[in-house]
Amino acid sequence: MAERALSSSLVYSAQPTVRIDGRASDKVKALLLSMRLTESEGGMSSLELRLENTGRFEDGQMDLAFEDESIIRLGASISIYSGDEAAPREIFRGLITGLEASFEGANVPELLVLAEDALQRARLARRTKVYDDLSIDSLAREVAARLNMRPVISGFSGSIGTQVQLNESDLAFLRRLLSAHDGDLQVVGEELHVSPRKDVRRGVVELALYSQLHRARVIVDLAHQVTEVTATGWNALAGRRVSGLGTGENLGPGSGRRGANVLRDTLGERSEHLGDVPATTDEEARAIATAAFDQRARRFVCVEGTAEGNPALRVGTHVSLQGMGRRYDNTYYVVRACHRYDLARGYETDFEAECAFLGGP
Repeated sequence: MAERALSSSLVYSAQPTVRIDGRASDKVKALLLSMRLTESEGGMSSLELRLENTGRFEDGQMDLAFEDESIIRLGASISIYSGDEAAPREIFRGLITGLEASFEGANVPELLVLAEDALQRARLARRTKVYDDLSIDSLAREVAARLNMRPVISGFSGSIGTQVQLNESDLAFLRRLLSAHDGDLQVVGEELHVSPRKDVRRGVVELALYSQLHRARVIVDLAHQVTEVTATGWNALAGRRVSGLGTGENLGPGSGRRGANVLRDTLGERSEHLGDVPATTDEEARAIATAAFDQRARRFVCVEGTAEGNPALRVGTHVSLQGMGRRYDNTYYVVRACHRYDLARGYETDFEAECAFLGGP
């Protein structure tokens, strides 16, 4: 499958569009020096905008451009649109939570605008609470209601028993449970998306080396691969030990040789044991062991690269990489993305992605 052109125009013009409180500002666009948007698994995107902080006013005087707070102020909503300027796509929506002013000798004053998405409200307050007969679905809906967000949730409707949120923020607690059950959490606009990792596919992007893929670095590593994961817990009511075994179920996109098989053929069998897991049934212990195995397996082949700026490269995107050789050409799952813009290099996207499979020699 070939790369898809990023623009229908002969020149790909991709200066980001910044909207503050829903309105685009010509002043912000004219004085924008750089942008950096970072997102990773587990939700919580962060934004940095660097602006030249000088302007000429109607009386002809030069002064600091944004100090009257008519445009940029703490608590203002901010959204970023990137990609082809003729049809930009939203890649961030959040609130301005920090400002940094820089005055460096002969250099022009600069203003650094810091923002976080809606999950920033879920990381502030810690609470201690006991949940009886909890499901991740119900917890995610409760957290979404506190954040005034629309829940978009698939799976996780079954009970995971009694759970204790012990001096944890809502974000930390939800992340911990999702990690144990191989789930994904992301913010998309005003929606809170929660689903099993195996169901996440936020689009497909094809990249060819030395075309839209500017550079790539691939690491294939057996150091943390295993052939099985076992887990044990305790059912206090029944007074008995519970146990489970995981050997891989949801390894993600791609094809080729699994890390566990390569490990078995080269270094031999290797088992990882998880003791005293929060499980009260054999089924729960097996689910935790399987999630732990899958998370290890998916990190068998990891790639870190830089591509032409592409708003479709997001956490959860399946990215097909070509031109790196048969061992490494594969479909990877993006686990981290950083969208960058500056006056020197224009718009680029750094990404990290992983795959459970190594191609043929």
